[in-house]
Amino acid sequence: MSVIYNPILPGDHPDPSIVRVGSDYYMVTSTFQFFPGVLVLHSKDLAHWEPIGHVVTRKSQLDLTGLPDSFGVFAPDISYYDGKFWVVVPYYHGQPRCTNLLFVADRPEGPYSEATVLNHHFIDPSIFNDDDGKRYLAFGGGWIHELAEDGSRLIGDAKQVWPGTGGSAPEAPHIVKRNGWYYLMLAEGGTFFEHMETLARSSSIWGPYEPCPHNPVMMQVNPEKKIQKAGHGKLVEDVNGDWWMFHLGGRPLTPGGFCPLGRETFLQPVQWTKDDWFVVGEKGIPMDEIQMPLVENAQDIEQVIVEDHFTGTELSPEWEWVRHPVEGGFDLLQEGLQIACKPFIPFGLESTLILTRRWRHFGFEATTKILFNPESLGEEAGITLYRDSDAFLFFSIRRGIGQTSGQAFDVTKLHENQEHDGFYIELDQYVNVGKKILARIVLPIESGDPVWLRAKLDEKSQNFTFYYSVDGTVFTSMGIELSAEFLYPEHYTRFLCFTAPRVGIYAKGVYGEPEGSALFQAFVYRGM
Repeated sequence: MSVIYNPILPGDHPDPSIVRVGSDYYMVTSTFQFFPGVLVLHSKDLAHWEPIGHVVTRKSQLDLTGLPDSFGVFAPDISYYDGKFWVVVPYYHGQPRCTNLLFVADRPEGPYSEATVLNHHFIDPSIFNDDDGKRYLAFGGGWIHELAEDGSRLIGDAKQVWPGTGGSAPEAPHIVKRNGWYYLMLAEGGTFFEHMETLARSSSIWGPYEPCPHNPVMMQVNPEKKIQKAGHGKLVEDVNGDWWMFHLGGRPLTPGGFCPLGRETFLQPVQWTKDDWFVVGEKGIPMDEIQMPLVENAQDIEQVIVEDHFTGTELSPEWEWVRHPVEGGFDLLQEGLQIACKPFIPFGLESTLILTRRWRHFGFEATTKILFNPESLGEEAGITLYRDSDAFLFFSIRRGIGQTSGQAFDVTKLHENQEHDGFYIELDQYVNVGKKILARIVLPIESGDPVWLRAKLDEKSQNFTFYYSVDGTVFTSMGIELSAEFLYPEHYTRFLCFTAPRVGIYAKGVYGEPEGSALFQAFVYRGM
């Protein structure tokens, strides 16, 4: 028995879905425009979670090219049936609104099949496998449609069996069966501060459904508490017969304020009542800390330090590209990850060479070691702090100014020798398709010399500072302090923003010029 502190998965892990197979637990979360898509995680105790792969690993399965920010992979669901793992994915693309796709694999980490199209227009599908062998797809605001046993098609007509309690945006239906009752859960109120989980039950899958007398079964009502926006839950029964709800939520910096880490995954205990209803958390209120009988050691749950030297044959599943990587743009070598300086539009919607991972702390330090071998003026490589194509930052080593100097930039701090043909350290902020050069410093190095770049976010001030080094020991400040607010999801100015800030690495070249490369030999993330 150990005490576990929420969130169970910090950082950008919204819309969790979970399934138990024997004594193993598997979870999937939303990935939107990032690739590979649909992160799959594994646990033996519901507390320690390890990324093991992705569902969408090929463009033939799902093409994310050209998708607007926060489109793509919405709330996926994972289930297990007939010895296979079934993941149904709502693909939000706008025309029509959504297409629900089914992927199947023999192993939870994949590889997964090509997509089977199930239906259109409704988000948040989930599969329920009944004990009589029949299968159903639940989706939207309490709709149910029978699913063929092989998952190839839907049978008959869909029916809305329960629309919820009247809250806005009913979605994320999940069904469990216990003691002869079918329990249908819905998220209502929208995925903001009014978010909640509601419940109804029926003796028949098709209804009529009886609303729970103590709805909502989970909702945060105290704006001072850490966990806000709680909803989109799914139940799982553990090997001991205890029940748990995984759900999304957010942790605002101040009551009603910004949630820099976006929507995270939380875990709550579930208690069944004598009259066959259930209670989530502490009388329907999400709990910050919980007792977990399955967990023997909770000391190593939080990953404060993550270090990657890119020495494997594949990238760690924690890494995801912004949409698809440019064709032939990277290679894993014995010495590290080599990213080609291929041209792309960083604020565009096409393929990129921007590789990201989630922030996990309100304050952190990220450091990378680069051996930069450019072939043309204007090539660059470095660290990125990235929310989406409307808000990101490039902190780079670059050679010369190159063709990009022709753009109208707002230059607020530059050193002399702006047209120097050698190497610079440069800090560029991109907001709403506009670029602002924050700092540029001449660096007297040669091609292929190692350079270390470091970005540091202070937890209290929520300001970034930036540093560089030529020996990995002595770091020099760029003399810039920059607020992180422009990266927060709440600062999105167009469509709703469903993604949270990430940190990562990138390399970029110049159109029509020879291509160099950047060899990344280390990336170290340290929570603070």
